[in-house]
Amino acid sequence: MKLTKTFWIIFLLGFTLQIQAQQIILTGMLIDKESKAPVSGVRVINYTASRGTISNDKGIFSLRVNAGDSLVIRSVNYRTAFYKVPTNQEEAYSVVLPLEEAVETIAPIQVFPYSDEHTFREAFLNMETETEETKAMRENLDKGKMLDASRQMAQDGQNASQQQLQMQSMKPVTNSSLPTLNIFSPSAWREFKRQLKESKNKKERQEKNYKN
Repeated sequence: MKLTKTFWIIFLLGFTLQIQAQQIILTGMLIDKESKAPVSGVRVINYTASRGTISNDKGIFSLRVNAGDSLVIRSVNYRTAFYKVPTNQEEAYSVVLPLEEAVETIAPIQVFPYSDEHTFREAFLNMETETEETKAMRENLDKGKMLDASRQMAQDGQNASQQQLQMQSMKPVTNSSLPTLNIFSPSAWREFKRQLKESKNKKERQEKNYKN
């Protein structure tokens, strides 16, 4: 039993030493492919070993790697580059890696001057070719006009209702006007009941005086 434990300890120790012996130090320098100037702040990631580093102000980085590891080099202003450690590499070594600048091309934009919105709208809607983008823009323009018209109609209806309500509340309530009074505010309703009660009392007093 003791011999078995001793064997496994020696085996694991030898395996660990072998792995450490396979690890090497890679020192690299990152330069611009065109100007040959050093590139700083570039991330160098060893995805095989899940570790990484960043190049300094002189474009130099140092990273512990194993033979056959794959490195990914990323920067905002440069294209992503890849580097694979040689499988037969057993000693520390240095390498110079050129980076290609990432150039983004923007589609040309045509600008046409128009005197007013109506002229622009007519020219826009009469375009011979209609792409998906121009179709979406046209639909948005139409929706915007319809939405503005709906809002204006709703506002006009609300203003008319408020004016009618104000006129009805200010109109004196009499027996002849009762059939045409369709909307009562709380204050108008109280005034209506008060006048109705006074009219009833007045009629009773007139009948009482007539009998006397």
